[in-house]
Amino acid sequence: MRKNEWIRAALLGVASGLVGVALFVVVLNFVGKEEVKEEVLPVQQEVIEEENASFYASQHGLFSSKEGAQQFIAENPLLNKAAIIEVNQQFFVWSALATNKQPESLTPSAFFKQLSVVAGCTEPTLQKLPEILMDEKYLKNYFEQTPKEGEVPADWGKILTAVSSLSNDINVMRLHLLVHYYGENDCLKIEF
Repeated sequence: MRKNEWIRAALLGVASGLVGVALFVVVLNFVGKEEVKEEVLPVQQEVIEEENASFYASQHGLFSSKEGAQQFIAENPLLNKAAIIEVNQQFFVWSALATNKQPESLTPSAFFKQLSVVAGCTEPTLQKLPEILMDEKYLKNYFEQTPKEGEVPADWGKILTAVSSLSNDINVMRLHLLVHYYGENDCLKIEF
């Protein structure tokens, strides 16, 4: 009888092992299909994000209050051209806004923050503001050419003159133009 018990135990062990492996394979296939579905969504989101123009802010800090951001700028003389911009009740300290990553332009205390500007505005020039900010001709050579009516916001020349007196660096100018129009128009959104 002992030999029969050994054979039964061996057969029972093999059978339970095969059932366990079969269940494991079924579970892996089921979970694997779910993971594939989950992986497809982020890829689709990346494609959507690429349709919006990306900007790269040189970020120095993030604060929960405007006063904290102002104090940070006051304590850092290198940030004398920096701007504070509020997004989702958080206050970002940025010193430049570029259209691509330029590591040589970063100060040691800064890092790149990728963002998109989304314009849901009814006024056509504000609707095109992300494109206008991307195109350097509106920043560099604006005063050398005669802009067409309705090509840029009505106060563009006035604001650009003020910003140009602060800095001739296009990325600093772009930042302050964004800060101005973003602060004045609720239809402009910044997304990360």
